Amino acid sequence: MRLLVGAHLGHTVRYTPIVPLLLLGVMILSMSGSAAVAYTASDSSIEPASGQPVDYVYHNYTNVRDILYTVQAQHPSIANVYDIGDSWEKTNGTADRDILAIKISDNVASEEDEPETLIMALHHAREWPTTEIALALIENLTDGYGSNKTVSWLVDNRETWIIPVVNPDGLDFALSSDDNWRKNRHYFPASDSYGVDLNRNYNGSENGDPLGAWGGAGTSDDPSSDVYCGEYAFSEPETQAVRDLIKARDFQIGIDFHTYGEWVMWPWGYTTDLAEDNDDLVRIGYEFAALNGYLPAQSVVMYATTGDSIDWMYGGADIYSYCIEVGTDKDNFHPSLESDVVRIIGENVPVALLAIDLAGDRSERAFDISHIPTSSRDYSSSGFEITADISADRGIDTSALVVMYGVDGGGWQSVSMLQTGVNDTYAGTTPAQSAGSSVDYYIVARDLGGVELMAPQRAPYDVYTFTVNAVDGPPVADAGLPVSTAIGGTVVFDGSGSVDDGAIASYVWKFDYDGSEVTLTGVSPSFRFEIAGFYVITLNVTDSSGNWDTDTVSVTVEPPAIPEFGQVLVPVATVLMVFLLAGLRGRSKKR
Repeated sequence: MRLLVGAHLGHTVRYTPIVPLLLLGVMILSMSGSAAVAYTASDSSIEPASGQPVDYVYHNYTNVRDILYTVQAQHPSIANVYDIGDSWEKTNGTADRDILAIKISDNVASEEDEPETLIMALHHAREWPTTEIALALIENLTDGYGSNKTVSWLVDNRETWIIPVVNPDGLDFALSSDDNWRKNRHYFPASDSYGVDLNRNYNGSENGDPLGAWGGAGTSDDPSSDVYCGEYAFSEPETQAVRDLIKARDFQIGIDFHTYGEWVMWPWGYTTDLAEDNDDLVRIGYEFAALNGYLPAQSVVMYATTGDSIDWMYGGADIYSYCIEVGTDKDNFHPSLESDVVRIIGENVPVALLAIDLAGDRSERAFDISHIPTSSRDYSSSGFEITADISADRGIDTSALVVMYGVDGGGWQSVSMLQTGVNDTYAGTTPAQSAGSSVDYYIVARDLGGVELMAPQRAPYDVYTFTVNAVDGPPVADAGLPVSTAIGGTVVFDGSGSVDDGAIASYVWKFDYDGSEVTLTGVSPSFRFEIAGFYVITLNVTDSSGNWDTDTVSVTVEPPAIPEFGQVLVPVATVLMVFLLAGLRGRSKKR
C-alpha cells in the first residue's frame, strides 16, 4: 500500500485543494533492490517480529538514479528522466554523478499547456529524509496513476518536475564518510577547503533590494564555513542546473525540502518586509501547515538568509516558493529509525500533492459549479437536460462550457451548455437514450483566467451517473434526410435516428413505385430506382408494446441529362472534319 490521498466531494464543486482524509500507507523502497515493504504511515513505530526497532536504510546517489530510470521504464507514458546538469566532481573528472530530474504527466513526451510544479530535495548533503520524501512522491504519482482518482487527475492535468538530489556528491560523501557534511564537494586548493553551501549560491532576491543580493545576510566568504556562498552567484554546476531548468519552464509553485525543525516558510528570507504576493504566500503556507502540522512563517523568522533557493525562485522566476523544514529537533538532520522516516514522509507527501494541485490556480479565486444529480431519469425523446449554477470571480468563459457524457461505458462525447437566462444557470441537453441505458456525465467550465474546473472535481475519474427509466410512451420515428440520385442509383435508407424508451421492434418503409406499393423492412434497407420521379417514403416504427410513430423522407430520381446544342455540335463537327480530310487524301492519291 502507498500513501495516497482521497477527497470527499459533494455536489457543489469549488476550485479547492485536495484534502487528504485517509493515509493509506507509504511505500518504503529497500536500498538493496529487494521487494518493497508497505508500512502504515500513522504507526508510531515499525517493529519486526523480534520487537526491536528497525533502522532506516537511506538511498545513495546510485540507488536514486536506478530508481528513477526504473520508474521511467515501468511508466514510459507518464514519467521521463532528464539529465539537467553535472555535479562538481563530474565536471572535474573525479566522479560520474548527474543532476537528475523526473517529469511526471500524461503525454509526458509532449509540451502541454498544463500548470507546472517543481519539487526539490537534498540541497544539503546530510538532509537525507528529503530525498526519501521525493522518492515516495514519485512512487505515489506513478504507481497510483489509474488506480487512485486524485493522483490520476493530477497526473492528467499537471506537469510535475521532481529533483530528488540537488547535491549528489555531497549525499554520497555524507553517507560514506561524514554524516554531518552540508555542502557540495567543490575543492579550493588555496585554502585546502571543500564545499559551497548550495542554498546560499542562488542569485539573491533579484527584486532590486541590495539587502537581498547574493552574499549578504546568513552567508560567509570563507570556504571553510558551512554557509560559504561560493565565489559568485550560481558559481556551482548544481545550482546552474536548477537555474537553467527553472528558466526553461513555467513553474507556478515550488517546494524545497530541508531538515529540520518542522517549519513551512515562504519569502522573504533576508528581510521582515512582506513580499508583493504575501497574502497568497501566507494562505498557501497555512494550507500546507494544516496538512503536516508544522509551524507556518515567513522564512526570515527562522533566521535571515540570502542566496537561498526560495527567495530566488520567487524574486527571479515568479514562483510561489516554500522551504519546508521536515522533522523534529529530536529527529535532527537524519533520524535513524524507520518509523521516524516513515512519519516524516507521511507528513509531507500530501503537502507536495497539494502544491501540485494548487499550481492550477495559486490565487485560489472563487470558482463554483453547483449541480444536483439524480440517479435515474425518465425516458424522453428530446433527451436529458443537465443544468448547473456556475460562477467565477474572474467571470465565466461561456464558449468553454460543456457536458461530457458517455452511454453504457462507451466513449466520451460533448454537448455545449448555454445560459438559461436565470442568473448563473447553464444547461446542456444530452441525446435521448433507450430505457435501461446508463449515462455517465460530468461538467467542464473555464473562467476568464484560463482556470478549468470540473464537476465532479476529479472527473472523469469521478462522474455523475443516471439510469434511463421506461415510461411506455410511443417511439419517435426518424426517416433521415432527403436523398437525390440518378436512374439506376441505389438508395440506402436510414432509420437509426428513431428512438424509444425501450426497444423498437420493427421498421417498415412503404412507397408507391411504378403503380405498385413497395414495402421494405429493417433499420437501413436499400432500393434501386430505375424510374425517374419524386417519391415520398413513409417509415413506421413500432415498439414492443405496440406503440408506433411515422416519419417521411423524399427521394428524387433524376432523368438522364440531355446535352445542350453546343455540347453536341462540337463532336459532330469533329467527326465530319475527319471524313472530309480522309476524302481529300483519297482523291490526291488517284491523281
